[in-house]
Amino acid sequence: MSGSLSTFGLGSSASVLSQIPGVGSLVGNALSSLLGSAALGGVVFDCLDSREAAGRRVQRFLFPERPVEDQLFQDFGALDAPLHLTGFLSGDDYVIRATRMRKVLLKKGPQTLVHPWWGRLRVRIVEPGEISFSSSQIRLARFSVSVIREPAKSTTGGLLSKITDTLNSLLEKADDLVDEATLAVQGVLAPLAIPLALAGGVNSLISEASGIWDGLTASAPQPIQAAVTTPLATLSAGVSAPADNSSTDYANAVVGAFAGVPVALANAVTDPDESVVAPAQAVVGDTSDTVTAAAIGALLLSGADQIATSATTLAAVSGVPGQVQGVAVAVRAITVSQILACWGGLDFVSGADAIAARDIYLAGLDGLIADLESAASAGCGVSLSGLWTAVRAARIALIADCSAQVGRLPSVVAVTVPAQMSAWTLAYAIAGDDVSQVQTVLDDLVTRNGISHPGAVGPGTVEVLEQ
Repeated sequence: MSGSLSTFGLGSSASVLSQIPGVGSLVGNALSSLLGSAALGGVVFDCLDSREAAGRRVQRFLFPERPVEDQLFQDFGALDAPLHLTGFLSGDDYVIRATRMRKVLLKKGPQTLVHPWWGRLRVRIVEPGEISFSSSQIRLARFSVSVIREPAKSTTGGLLSKITDTLNSLLEKADDLVDEATLAVQGVLAPLAIPLALAGGVNSLISEASGIWDGLTASAPQPIQAAVTTPLATLSAGVSAPADNSSTDYANAVVGAFAGVPVALANAVTDPDESVVAPAQAVVGDTSDTVTAAAIGALLLSGADQIATSATTLAAVSGVPGQVQGVAVAVRAITVSQILACWGGLDFVSGADAIAARDIYLAGLDGLIADLESAASAGCGVSLSGLWTAVRAARIALIADCSAQVGRLPSVVAVTVPAQMSAWTLAYAIAGDDVSQVQTVLDDLVTRNGISHPGAVGPGTVEVLEQ
């Protein structure tokens, strides 16, 4: 599994909504702030209306020829009625985001809803949602859906009730990370009048990120360079702070600019099982056109570390160091979320390989936690507790999925080779009766131990997969 968790289609909705009868009067005045940002399954949309009912399931009993005072009531417990949401998917990429929302509506199981008033909820879609387009409303899709709140899980279900799909759990936690990072940026950039120091710090951070990603991808394979061309151009252009910041458009534009390259990189991972037919400009069979999840993960980790280092330097000379670090830590969180998306595309030969990769990814999460603590100490001014909780949950989910994979993978054992011998002889001895595994054992033996000449192995100790 590979690919990004969110394509961050965060476009300006004001110019689009002003074309809608009955809504245009809201845009451009103080009431436009009522149009809250929400997200369902990682897809951000503008929430215009939200309504739900809650109460008790009460049955009333009346008896014939008896006074009304003799009526009885039976209470069957609390009732959470569906939560009905109405909103808009707007921007130049509204069709892409509508396609992503359609996939969310078809997805099985509970999902994360970031509600502009209720906060973050776990919900289930209980009836088909509706996405509609109109030729009179360009760059906009209407959206409505009904969900119910996910009840708290019982703690008395026994051992088997705790067995879950660990990879899906990890991706859900990474999606929560995206949600919390977006909300953190919206909180930092919430003032009606953005201070010049804050706007300057954000643009300096955008400029630094543009230079970092440009340097990291300059010599990358062609598919990576093609994928990041557009988001790099967006970063290079920067984001101008509005004179009247009465909505979340500015914050969303900042998030979209920072998220563009990490999302594009995660989407650039090549499926090794794809057809060998290549585009006309590509060379068929050229391994440089293959983009592995491991390579993208390493690229994203390097970018996240470099952006964090640059942010520390920028914050030290900024008039609002806490706010600059608050935006920077959200940027790193979004980048790390795409790193976790790459985890599902990694292939491990042994349990030791999985643990080594896990430790590298955990280091990225630990660096994010350290940045969160630094931002809080610098006086960010916005609560980052939700983001901190999401990072810790993602860390636990990564460890859980790695442990599940280690249990299914062979171990690496040390074998003493008393005298120099051929790697083929050693491979046959290790494979035992299963001769079909000899080639696999030989390849792993040579690669794992860095053997330059397979005809001469030992004497000494070599590492091999346990059969």
